[in-house]
Amino acid sequence: MDELKALQRNLTVSIRLDRGQEDQEPRIHLEGLTRDVLTAESDIRNIIRKVERSENLRNKAMMVRKQVEWKFQHQDGSMVSFDIHTNLQLEEAFEKNQSVKIKIKNETFNADPVIKRAISTSGRKQIELMRNDLRTPDNPLPQHWDDMKGSILKRVPLTAGSQEYNDVLADVTKNGLSLNIIEIERIQNTTLWQSYQLLKKQMEVKNKHTNNERLLYHGTGANSIDLINSKGFNRSYAGMHGAMYGKGSYFAVDPAYSAGNYAQPDNKGHKRMYQARVLVGDYTPGRSNMIAPPAKSGNAADLYDSVTDRPNNPSMFIVFNDIQAYPEYLITFT
Repeated sequence: MDELKALQRNLTVSIRLDRGQEDQEPRIHLEGLTRDVLTAESDIRNIIRKVERSENLRNKAMMVRKQVEWKFQHQDGSMVSFDIHTNLQLEEAFEKNQSVKIKIKNETFNADPVIKRAISTSGRKQIELMRNDLRTPDNPLPQHWDDMKGSILKRVPLTAGSQEYNDVLADVTKNGLSLNIIEIERIQNTTLWQSYQLLKKQMEVKNKHTNNERLLYHGTGANSIDLINSKGFNRSYAGMHGAMYGKGSYFAVDPAYSAGNYAQPDNKGHKRMYQARVLVGDYTPGRSNMIAPPAKSGNAADLYDSVTDRPNNPSMFIVFNDIQAYPEYLITFT
């Protein structure tokens, strides 16, 4: 519209845009001297072609953005998404195995999407890039995860003060618990995550509702960390600290219970506790001799998903399937 107004000023023409009715194409009416009308018509056709190219590019960029998301690492360590047009530039260069010039905060960088690195044209700055493929068919990895770069397991320290860090901290301290936090790490385990998500979908179908997952806590010692990160919460280690409600993996509703009773200090005095996603599903009170949840009434094949210390307002849940809980965040504290 601005360019049409500029044409009216520069040429002896009157331009009127008729948007038409719902079943009519919009039209542009030109009036004036023949020479100026012909010039204006040519310029307007160029404007329309430019708008069409821009619109086609935008549609393509939006379509690619639904499939692949490119990010760059901010100086605070967080990953920031590119705008849709830069996202398209990077993806096209990635597919062609080429470098491409991009802008990050108004500064020009030479980006190599294959090695996922961008270097400023001055050569003084180097920024890591991340490509997140959103097209994984059944169990996509979370969009906020760092690039796994072919690995199955990755521990990612969260930046203190970031939104993700604050979200974890808010849940830990919601009941007044005060901890001296040393580090919060995101545990990225592709095999565990996808197995957990598959079980979650199966549970939703079986239970005919989606209210099956809770954020719970699990305190442990330093020697168990590597095993839990790689294999999950293993039932064979249950009972080391008592199995009053069944021989499974125990998770507390209140983080203070896990932090105070089961997070064992190492030789530096550091303690560890997981914030875990747990598929508690349909639950019932547990007993010490249980090695699996009991059957629901009337169907021996239809078991409860977990057991608890009390049916109303439970303070802990016990699960008996190793992929029924995912160790999402590891909190180290004193």
